[in-house]
Amino acid sequence: MRRNGGRIKHRRVCDIDHQEVPYEQVAHGVETLAGTVVLRDDDFARLPLPARKVLALAGFVPAGSVDPVLFHRSYYAEPHGPGADRAGALLATALTRSGLVGVGKIAVRMRERPAVLRPYAGFRLLVATLYWPHERNEPPEHHGPTVPPTDRELGMAEVLVEALAQDALPELHDEYVAVLERVVEAKAAGRQLQPLAESPQPVDLMAALEASIQAARRDEHP
Repeated sequence: MRRNGGRIKHRRVCDIDHQEVPYEQVAHGVETLAGTVVLRDDDFARLPLPARKVLALAGFVPAGSVDPVLFHRSYYAEPHGPGADRAGALLATALTRSGLVGVGKIAVRMRERPAVLRPYAGFRLLVATLYWPHERNEPPEHHGPTVPPTDRELGMAEVLVEALAQDALPELHDEYVAVLERVVEAKAAGRQLQPLAESPQPVDLMAALEASIQAARRDEHP
């Protein structure tokens, strides 16, 4: 939308006849030396892939061995067929007890990706697709602290972490969306949005760790 309130419209236009193209007529094209190859929905439906919309398991690995930076999207795995509900529940329970997850491949949304099968909410299963390793952005070079932390500094950091530890993920809310809705409502009514009351500041973990390190050094060198 432009600042004057005008709507911005995105249209699909064919560069041959310059006609607008409805979504159901859109296909996927691949440029080759021989020209453009058009792929339609039935071409994708006939792909000779064993992992098309079905997770092809290759084995099981410890859950902690899968780098979280590789996670892409998650899907609920729904069992199909006679006795599938019981088999799915048994597998979910076995994975929970063992601390393992299944790894394999699955083809969804016209892409084949690595995937992880893990238990979720008791007896359910979740399929999490992963990025291929070559798709991951390498982190910026980091050499770590110039001076390694002492045992006392590490001990104080562990005490701080344990003091903030909770048994479960705390309840979180999307405050940004809520405030944005109040802004929209206020502007629609032609009034000014009243400022919110001061909310408690979140814990600055790095500042608290720095303070604990300074305290540890003062105790070591009074």
